[in-house]
Amino acid sequence: MRYRLRTLVEHLLLPVHTTLNLHHRFVTHPRHPLRRSRLNRYRAASVESVLRLIRQYPKRAFDYEPLTIGGKPAPIVEDVVVGKPFCQLRRFHHAGTAKAPKVLFVAAMSGHHATLSKDTLREFLPDFDVYITDWVDARLVPMAEGRFGFDEYVQYLIEFLDALGPNVHLVGLCQAAVPALCAAAVMAEDRHPHRPRTLSLLAGPIDIRVNRNAVTKLANHIPLALMRLNVHKVPSRYPGAGRLVYPGYLQLGAFVSLNLRTHIAKHVQFFKDVAQGNQAAAQKHRVFYDEYNAMMDTTAEFYLETLERVFMDQQLARGTLQVHGRRVDCAALKDIALLTLEGAQDEMVALGVTEAAQNLCSKLPARLREHHVQEGVGHYGIFNGSLYKSDIAPRMKAFMRRHAAASARGARGGKDVTPTCRQQPW
Repeated sequence: MRYRLRTLVEHLLLPVHTTLNLHHRFVTHPRHPLRRSRLNRYRAASVESVLRLIRQYPKRAFDYEPLTIGGKPAPIVEDVVVGKPFCQLRRFHHAGTAKAPKVLFVAAMSGHHATLSKDTLREFLPDFDVYITDWVDARLVPMAEGRFGFDEYVQYLIEFLDALGPNVHLVGLCQAAVPALCAAAVMAEDRHPHRPRTLSLLAGPIDIRVNRNAVTKLANHIPLALMRLNVHKVPSRYPGAGRLVYPGYLQLGAFVSLNLRTHIAKHVQFFKDVAQGNQAAAQKHRVFYDEYNAMMDTTAEFYLETLERVFMDQQLARGTLQVHGRRVDCAALKDIALLTLEGAQDEMVALGVTEAAQNLCSKLPARLREHHVQEGVGHYGIFNGSLYKSDIAPRMKAFMRRHAAASARGARGGKDVTPTCRQQPW
């Protein structure tokens, strides 16, 4: 019922949005005689601020600009390599990456579209063959396509890795770190020929018992039955009508509530920037929130199973997690190099929570392990921003190249002289 009411309100607000949009175009028109006046700038700021509160935010496109390689433009080609009901495996490449190492980014399915990771991928475009899991909005998937829960998510990753072939570098982003580790463990136990060469886990909730924060402490106090109240049926106007989902608008509300004061302050500053003519800062705000506010529905089964298995029961950390009835054994990882990355000021995934994967992969040799805590970044700074560009992405690429080279030497029968990573008490 709430979802239907939300959809009805969105429909009723369309005339209001159209009217405000026309008014905004009028007061900001280049030929408006008072366009640069202080009063008119404040009017434009007021209208746009209201518009941004009531408008709908569609999924953004990746739309990478061409790179410049060797003084020549190199357009980025985007392809859908594998299409499945709940996900499209997208590839980004150019003429210079035909034989480049493959890296598969696993985007989190927690409300935001995979395009939120656009800047994460950008740093790998020049010298890697880049892939990402582009999850489909659950309200667009017909009921006839069946369920999509945690098990199906892991199975998708295994199928994608199998389709890409050997020596792929697998990267689990945030929440996706858990299913990425599960997929690698299952393939490692099967000695699958296309198991990943390296596995990088960035700020993921591997074992929240290690260091609980305000976010994860809620798992101890909120019963699963209460969380089921977030589940609603998709209204009839969408292809997935009748499917039970965790609506994107509720997920956005949950994200915003974690840093409510910060978001309010940013919107107030946006009003000031527009009113004062600071267009560069205002445009930066628009670009960020156009992506941040674009949300997708998640299937109810994936939402509830992730809550129960990862956050409430910590099944992976306890060794009880099963995928399609089969226990996931992280100790099966013996030749997949593991990199764990955390942010020193991460307000969502506390220090040590992602590093816990190193302990779970107990049979992995020390030379195949690396852990790094990045100073000066919070949760989102692990995936984008200046320190991601200058420190984190280069570290990830160096890790991948080092272990890919070691694997190639091993295949030729050479001696593995991979440098030993910084020692940790694993």
